[in-house]
Amino acid sequence: RNLFNDFYAKDTSKKIRAVFRAKGQSGEHIGKPPFGYIKNPDNKKEWMVDETAADVVRKIFDLCIAGKGPMQIGKILEAEKVLNVTAYYAKQDGKELPVNPYHWNTNSVIRILDRMEYIGCTANFKTYRKSYKLKKQMQNSKENWAIFYDTQEPIVSKEQWELVQELRSNKRRNAKTNKQGLF
Repeated sequence: RNLFNDFYAKDTSKKIRAVFRAKGQSGEHIGKPPFGYIKNPDNKKEWMVDETAADVVRKIFDLCIAGKGPMQIGKILEAEKVLNVTAYYAKQDGKELPVNPYHWNTNSVIRILDRMEYIGCTANFKTYRKSYKLKKQMQNSKENWAIFYDTQEPIVSKEQWELVQELRSNKRRNAKTNKQGLF
């Protein structure tokens, strides 16, 4: 009986993966929209710009271009009392705000700076799972991503995004003396 149950789960997993693969290859969005976008109420497959959140995303990109790192950006947003991603969604849904709604985690800022969706494209298949039995998500290499350009309105320009990626690839941390280290 266990063998048949396992076969049924494996077969269902294959079918669901095939459906998601077909959706992803056709250019549809897989998953929920990132911070700064909302689903279009008329067509659930399209994303619209959420202007309030998009202003925060633009500010994060502008601060990065100005030479601030993710931790510094988080501290600036916290000082300006800007709601973090979790608190923003809780407020939108009418739920209780988290304990510290203005604390920006460095990883949240990094994820916003790394997402290609902000230049108006769709990037599918960034992660995968080896098997239906294993719940751990693995990162897919960029060659295996399915990228479709101009699928929604961009929040930041392509030039800004590429500049941020260039700046982030050449990370430099100043020493405590505010001078660049020799090595």
